[in-house]
Amino acid sequence: AATIYQLYATQYKRRFKWIRPDLFQTKKLLQDLRQDAEMLLATLQTCGEWRPQRDAQLNALHHLLTQVHPHEKVLVFSQFADTVLYLTGQLQARGLTAVAGVTGDTDDPTALAWRFSPVSNKKREAVTPDKELRVLIATDVLSEGQNLQDAHIVINFDLPWAIIRLIQRVGRVDRIGQQAAEILAYAFWPAD
Repeated sequence: AATIYQLYATQYKRRFKWIRPDLFQTKKLLQDLRQDAEMLLATLQTCGEWRPQRDAQLNALHHLLTQVHPHEKVLVFSQFADTVLYLTGQLQARGLTAVAGVTGDTDDPTALAWRFSPVSNKKREAVTPDKELRVLIATDVLSEGQNLQDAHIVINFDLPWAIIRLIQRVGRVDRIGQQAAEILAYAFWPAD
């Protein structure tokens, strides 16, 4: 916990708006934190070690990419950077090539957008076929201001809090210059 807190207080400090400690009732906070920790530990003990091969949502995504749309460009959105990194790593481990992930921490998100969609970004000459991406997994860092209409398939791996984000995400491919007759948008709904 101390290591994680140190990361939050330094490297990830900008991700949080810290609340003044004098606003908390210390004893009640300590009791609530202990209760939360015990519940989380109980959940981990009940569920056991995470096994990506049993991840139904990941398996469904893999099926879409390899069986339903094995040759088409696919844009996958997730609300969370950790999910983008997880999906990218797991899909690459399963043998998918020409896959990349982009988050707010990515050095140059636009460069990956160009590799995914070189035609609509007028970068065809700069992006050789061996550098082109077929699957781009992104946070909403790419949901606005990017031309990604070389693809016509958008997958929402998780649902954003603001439903307008779904429209913005599809708007990355449903733009002037889109050559496909229809846009396909998939949404992975959470389990009951």
